[in-house]
Amino acid sequence: MPELEQDPLLALLLEHGHLTAGQANDVLEARKTTGKPTRNVVLNLELMSEDRLLEILAELMGTRVINLPATDIPPDVVHALPASVARMYMVVPVEKDAQSVTLATYDLVTPALHDELAFVLSLDVSFVLAREDDVRTYVNQFYGDDSASVSDLLSALEKNMEEEGSALNIQEETDLKGLEAAAGSTPVIRFVNLVLYNAVQSRASDIHFEPFENEFRIRYRVDGTLYEMAPPPKRLALPVISRLKVMSNLNIAERRLPQDGRLQLTIAGRQVDFRVSSLPTAFGESVVLRVLDRGMVSLDIENLGMPDDVLQAVLVDIEKPNGIIIVTGPTGSGKTTTLYACLRRINRIDTKILTAEDPVEYEIDGIVQVPINEATGNTFQIVLRAFLRQDPDVLMIGEIRDLETAHIGIRASLTGHLVFSTLHTNDSAGAVTRLIDMDVEPYLISSTLEAVLSQRLLRRICPNCKVSYTPEAETLQRLGLTEQDVAGRPFYHGKGCEQCHNIGYRGRQGLFEYMPISDPLRDMINLRKPTLLLRNKAIELGMRTLREDGIRNIFDGYTTVEEVLKYT
Repeated sequence: MPELEQDPLLALLLEHGHLTAGQANDVLEARKTTGKPTRNVVLNLELMSEDRLLEILAELMGTRVINLPATDIPPDVVHALPASVARMYMVVPVEKDAQSVTLATYDLVTPALHDELAFVLSLDVSFVLAREDDVRTYVNQFYGDDSASVSDLLSALEKNMEEEGSALNIQEETDLKGLEAAAGSTPVIRFVNLVLYNAVQSRASDIHFEPFENEFRIRYRVDGTLYEMAPPPKRLALPVISRLKVMSNLNIAERRLPQDGRLQLTIAGRQVDFRVSSLPTAFGESVVLRVLDRGMVSLDIENLGMPDDVLQAVLVDIEKPNGIIIVTGPTGSGKTTTLYACLRRINRIDTKILTAEDPVEYEIDGIVQVPINEATGNTFQIVLRAFLRQDPDVLMIGEIRDLETAHIGIRASLTGHLVFSTLHTNDSAGAVTRLIDMDVEPYLISSTLEAVLSQRLLRRICPNCKVSYTPEAETLQRLGLTEQDVAGRPFYHGKGCEQCHNIGYRGRQGLFEYMPISDPLRDMINLRKPTLLLRNKAIELGMRTLREDGIRNIFDGYTTVEEVLKYT
């Protein structure tokens, strides 16, 4: 099994006879579906108890299992481990001397992780094993909250920069050896790891590193909104950005051209992928990391939050033998996640699925995924032409950008393939007009298009601090409602609490507008009727608009009036 090469724990359990081949396959399937680490999947499937798993791991690692709550850990041992390291790697120090430290963890320690911790701590490192709940409890108890560790680390960095100014204070941007040394220095590695850890724990979708003339700004995007963390010193910009480029295998000497890369880290016990983009600016390189955390994204179509009638219609359409299904919406509205969920539903042994993506966000076993790379000439058009010679049943085109891409998708549909794609339009009816604007003939659209799904992502009210209120008449008027429509139902908002960082929102909720292409709409498309008339006809035929779905979410207590008015 090639997947085992990237899963050392599962490979060891299988090799030493602790799991059968069938059980290993079950673990792999569950891991792909849930995004959870192998250890958690093995325990969730009840293939063994946690204590038994710890005994097996201890035997494989040549160590022992300890009862952490019964272990006396002196304060000087606790203070010997930086908070950022403890939280990032989920380890607790139990013993320490001048040259070495013993850390308690709950999962298999790979040689690479062992070497990384030894380097970051500048000590010889050995491990013992303990129960996961105990390790997490002690990390939280000993090392406080994230904000404390950020401020502590920034203070330590300032002190370190005073002492080792030559290593970290790079003034000459062309000093390649100096940049490499700074990027590989222990304080910079710790700082970057902590920023990434905090971002993942905060459920951030993107991390922005932005150098300006007099400051170095780091911001997280959480639930679609940017938040700034405590700014590090300006002179840290070059070492930190160089560290990110080294981690993602980018050329740190190239600072005049944009670059793209990827990196994969284990953060607090789970694997997280990051897509990395660097962009030259007037004051240095701006680097943005897109967080691709499978543990936080459900690729099950039932978990997307679609209304029941829309879900049933989608499930029918994605089983059709041919036709085009388009998902529309702005950047960051969850279009790709919806497409992946549709593909996963129809991903069976008797179905050949090919995708052309720019770039591939999540790898799905059993689907052939091709990354688009304009720089090497691997364009959508070239890849899609090759796809038609690969005997596919289903194609997914990351985005229809031009007439040629649209024509290839239409040709594939006409020759018996089901095609999924995305477009950037404001609503479902706008997708038809956009294709006509690309010079696609209306008769081709009407004969191939099966449905258009328009969607948005709104912030959900934090369930911990959710309170009800009676809306004012002006609020109802802005939504196009009357008091009779509301019928005395309360509206809700979040007053702010620790769990949502006093914002009042936590997580996001999808809004959906589904327009199946029926015969009356096909006739209107052939006559080149404008978007507004198509939209009105679809509503007449039963389509619920984004605004109406937003009002449904307000009534159900999922989101606020402000969010619905902002996005619909």
